[in-house]
Amino acid sequence: MSKKRVAIFGGTFDPPHLGHFIIAEQIKNRFSLAEIIFMPAGKPPHKKDKDISPDQDRFKMLKLAVAGNQYFSISDWEIKKDGYSYTAQTLSQFVPQLDAEEVFFIIGADSLAEIFKWKEPELLLSEAKFIVYNRSGYDFEKILSQQKYQPYLNNILTFQGLNIEISSSFIREEVRKGNSIRYLTLNQIKKYIKKNNLYR
Repeated sequence: MSKKRVAIFGGTFDPPHLGHFIIAEQIKNRFSLAEIIFMPAGKPPHKKDKDISPDQDRFKMLKLAVAGNQYFSISDWEIKKDGYSYTAQTLSQFVPQLDAEEVFFIIGADSLAEIFKWKEPELLLSEAKFIVYNRSGYDFEKILSQQKYQPYLNNILTFQGLNIEISSSFIREEVRKGNSIRYLTLNQIKKYIKKNNLYR
């Protein structure tokens, strides 16, 4: 029997932080998901000019994080793929491999606001289902009231969770300054960053 509902949570996860895991756990509860697959992006097209940590470091940090949660798993599918990571490719090539009745993509409201700049947005919005969580400074109703979103409203579910203002960029900056990042991410990730001298 196939798992009922599965979600893919993509991102650079550089590094993964408590905000990612809190939001994922809350979404799992709210939407009765059997599994959340964390999928670190290989080459995100929207971050072409940014330095991103090596794929293996981001993958290993996530692996440490999901190890203790039976509902969380991790996929290196986007990392292993050549070229830029496009959600449209993940939808057409990865999703059909999943043993699931229903598959969702978890994105933030900031991504929803930019989705028409993504590759093949109309295909994505008509063929995929999205669970969108709130981000500070973004208003679901305002975004979704725009005419261009109207045909796809049935495929967009919104989730008003906690406003967790932790960001990967903030953590990287704190590490650079030599500050403690305790309580911002999991202890095992904090140790990994220190051991592998990341972000210094």
